[in-house]
Amino acid sequence: MSKTTRAQRQALDAIDDAESAAKKARRVAKTLPAKSARQLREVAAETVDEVDVSKKAIRKNPRKVAKKAHRAEDRVRKATRAAVVKAEKKARLRAEAERAAAEAAKAAEEAKSRAAQAKALKKAAAKAERVAAKAEQEALEADRVLEAELTSGEAETDAAATAAPEPTTAVAVVAVAPADEAPAAAPKAPAKRSTTRTRAPRAQKPASTPTAAAAASDSSELDTLTVAQLRERARAAGRAGYSRLTKAELITLLS
Repeated sequence: MSKTTRAQRQALDAIDDAESAAKKARRVAKTLPAKSARQLREVAAETVDEVDVSKKAIRKNPRKVAKKAHRAEDRVRKATRAAVVKAEKKARLRAEAERAAAEAAKAAEEAKSRAAQAKALKKAAAKAERVAAKAEQEALEADRVLEAELTSGEAETDAAATAAPEPTTAVAVVAVAPADEAPAAAPKAPAKRSTTRTRAPRAQKPASTPTAAAAASDSSELDTLTVAQLRERARAAGRAGYSRLTKAELITLLS
């Protein structure tokens, strides 16, 4: 049995290293994408084929076998590194693309949220404008109603002031007539009594009758007015403290 030389041992070690590199390449190929994994497995298979030499070839030319094994090992290791770098770059690009897509989706969601908020604000502003317009319209309507009431009150006051003197004058005429007749009856008194007495106090009683009639007329007129009209008349008359009085109190105040 021949002794193994140093060159032969080096050739065998180179073959073992090449086979180990090919085995590692096949293991790495399992973690790579399909295309890169297939290419790396092909390189590993070629490496194994190249270092599959007979013992006779090793004994005959060990240095040539060792060089061939080293070249195969370098080629498979280089292919493995290239495949890993390519896979890492691809994974990094994919991660960046996914991150960009996530950011784009987030930006789109934020834009959608801002659009919804803007729409809600616009809707709220439009509603506020409608409410303000309605309130302004109601205020104008209230002003018109108040003005109409005041105008109606003034018209009724003028009409009442114009119509009031007629019954007062009639009553005055009726009341004055007895006063004129009283002196005519005076000459009959001396037949029984002294002429030193007079009936002047009795002649003064009819004078109060027009005042009572006028007060009754004013009271009946005031009963027909509203509280707002009574307050307006109290204000025109210069009365104070009429704003919180009831209708009956206002009538009493104006009587």
